[in-house]
Amino acid sequence: MTTERVPTSDSRLQPPVNSTGDAPDVYAAFGLANYYGEVIGMLRLRFRDDTWRALPYYGIASMSYDAALGIELSFATTLVRLRGRNLFPLFTHLGDHGVRWVWEADRAACLQSAETAPLIERIEIGAARNRA
Repeated sequence: MTTERVPTSDSRLQPPVNSTGDAPDVYAAFGLANYYGEVIGMLRLRFRDDTWRALPYYGIASMSYDAALGIELSFATTLVRLRGRNLFPLFTHLGDHGVRWVWEADRAACLQSAETAPLIERIEIGAARNRA
């Protein structure tokens, strides 16, 4: 008869936890994947009134970035604009499908955010442009 030793803690490799989590209490412009290579199916949009909307990554037809205008994500039927400052890091992570969520800042977050930190002042959603 053999006896198995049961480990007191789980010794398997655990993915690192995203420090800002899925719905943080303190403002952050975006949350990244929990580990490199994580498959994220949907990009979640968190609005300043704490409502959410999600769109599938596979639906992104094109992306553009302009420091003055922000980020534009063109989906098949929807156009999403992210307005704010210091958004280029977000743009690169979106291109890698590595962003779990983005968060539209309220007035207090806009005032308290460091000048060099990414900040989403407004999320705009509209119909996709006709490409004819």
